[in-house]
Amino acid sequence: MIKPYILTIAGHDPSGGAGITADIDTIRQLGGKGLSVCTALTIQDDLTFKKCIWTDAGIILEQLEILMDRYPVQIAKIGIVETTEVLHQILNFLKYKNPAIRIIWDPVVKSGSGYTFHDSIKLTELYKLLEQCYLITPNYDEIKILSGGRNIAETITEISSRCHLFLKGGHRDDRRGTDILYRKNLLPLEFPPREILNIDRHGSGCVLSTAIATYLEQGYSPEKSCELAKEYTYRFLLDGLRKVKTEKLSLQYISQGQNPEEHLEHIHNVCISGGKWVQLRMKNYPEREILKTAFHALDICRQYGARLLIDDSVSVAKATGADGVHLGKNDLPPGEARKILGPGFTIGGTANTMEDIEELARENVNYIGLGPFRFTTTKTNLSPVLGIQGYSRIMEKVKQKKIDIPIVAIGGITGEDILPILETGITGVAVSGLLTQKHSENNSIELEKTIATIQEYFQKTTDRTRTVPVKR
Repeated sequence: MIKPYILTIAGHDPSGGAGITADIDTIRQLGGKGLSVCTALTIQDDLTFKKCIWTDAGIILEQLEILMDRYPVQIAKIGIVETTEVLHQILNFLKYKNPAIRIIWDPVVKSGSGYTFHDSIKLTELYKLLEQCYLITPNYDEIKILSGGRNIAETITEISSRCHLFLKGGHRDDRRGTDILYRKNLLPLEFPPREILNIDRHGSGCVLSTAIATYLEQGYSPEKSCELAKEYTYRFLLDGLRKVKTEKLSLQYISQGQNPEEHLEHIHNVCISGGKWVQLRMKNYPEREILKTAFHALDICRQYGARLLIDDSVSVAKATGADGVHLGKNDLPPGEARKILGPGFTIGGTANTMEDIEELARENVNYIGLGPFRFTTTKTNLSPVLGIQGYSRIMEKVKQKKIDIPIVAIGGITGEDILPILETGITGVAVSGLLTQKHSENNSIELEKTIATIQEYFQKTTDRTRTVPVKR
């Protein structure tokens, strides 16, 4: 099956956080194939914007021509352009090459770091141009500039009579985060935020408009495309927020129990005792039962500020909004899981050899569970036991190959094993039986002490940050 082609026409950000680089990354994450035309070279990073060198209009059109002649492009997204005249030339050329092409324009007026591309854009100059667009995606500040001092409601009416308008609400003081889709000849449709994330991440506007374009190319309606793109961007922002609020997650609890109720009881006991990283592992249960239990487990984890991963099931992780998934060697490949989940989800993978680690590194997982350390009854079809010597040998190779991914020891680990394991360079441990206890006053006190002691081990024995970052 040929992947859909989505064309992005935008500036180049050397830091990769915005512009055509971010656009192509978004397209690929969503399963499409990105083509790009550069409208400007910028000198910037994620915090500072120094300079913009505009691409000559003739060069832009030459880039468009060779791509449009070669690839069946049905959707194009436009970002920063130098002038309305250049925009006019781009739109006319796209429509000349493919009259049915759908064009999404993100009218970027100012960079996230405050650099102003345009002081003003006259709406009257845009009327004919807007009729060639399928949808535009301004934020509230940009719609004010487009209005040129006119009544904003009137401006919205003028624009939405010519093309769809997806008004982003992140810059509004009132109803912050509520996006509104204004459709031609239809009532507006509101998209309230799942929650307000206090972060203004570089490139989020590019990601949103490109995600809408990609979902449209995949056959979704404008309404559904905007809904899915908003969720995708939420995950993108959440990813950034988690990087800002980096937590040292070194101790993972892998749930066990004779039934779902016991799994939840043990998860609750661990969370209330200070555990911050939980994997729900329910083997040989129907997916419906796992899904139901996962919702309850997520409620518990949210109550105590813990993160929840789902073992094996990408669909359950996505449906519940859990923090991620742990994939075994015979599960869905991490790259495919990333396409389904998108950014903001933690994806871990299981390894037993150096070759496994190298493969998972190529798949860009967020952490690797290496084991088993010793024989364990919680797993069937157990891989060869590694022990301290196996960990030492593999971690030395990891260091030599400069693989910078957190590696977590798994499999039959006891409290006495943790310090020797850490000496090998391992960055975390995942345990099950060590933290699985029936609830009682004495057990709760003991569990809290155990978790606190393990966390102290990591603080005392590491000379580098032992974190599990969430990657896009």
